[in-house]
Amino acid sequence: MRSILRVLLPLVLSACGSPQAPASPPSPAAAGSTPSALHSGEDAKKKTDEANAKRAAAIDALTDDEAKKIVCDADHKAALEAFLAELETKMKAYTGEDGKPLGMQTVDKRVVALSDSSRSIQLSVTGRGTQVHVFALAARDVSLDVLANRAAATTMRSALQQGFPSNPPKIDLPKIGTDVLLTQDSRQVDIKPGQPLEVRLSGRGCAILAAFQKP
Repeated sequence: MRSILRVLLPLVLSACGSPQAPASPPSPAAAGSTPSALHSGEDAKKKTDEANAKRAAAIDALTDDEAKKIVCDADHKAALEAFLAELETKMKAYTGEDGKPLGMQTVDKRVVALSDSSRSIQLSVTGRGTQVHVFALAARDVSLDVLANRAAATTMRSALQQGFPSNPPKIDLPKIGTDVLLTQDSRQVDIKPGQPLEVRLSGRGCAILAAFQKP
């Protein structure tokens, strides 16, 4: 009997299988990002946030100085004038839905220094065109109102903003960095032929004012 048990017991154990060890928990690499990768991502975000804050502080310092002196920094003015030249070229080449140039004409274009008080600029509109598009752009917040006979002419934004040289609009500033984004405001105004307009600009520092007329 004992000899029979010695023969059968190994066979029974082999058929049932040996006990399995408990499964080990998944490694961090299998579960997702490793701690070192997470730490690296946090460091990259921190550096980006710090760089953006540093750039914003530099823009504020630059435009605060311009607003105080009511004079544009030379490099800042040159960068805005280059953008303005491109903007004028783009507007004159702007095409309608039929693919033909609209024949936009320049009413006014300038780079101005803004201070704490709003600045009023008179636009002399000539010709037979009755639709005027007015733009204001700056490295810091800027806004504009267009008045006809001392009353707000419209609050409608220009449909031609998509014709900017870059979208979103941006410039390079040697003392601050590349691809500095420009804030923007615009108005699309319907007027009587040759009607004068008043533009009121609000902001701090150097800014672009540009107006174009659809013939």
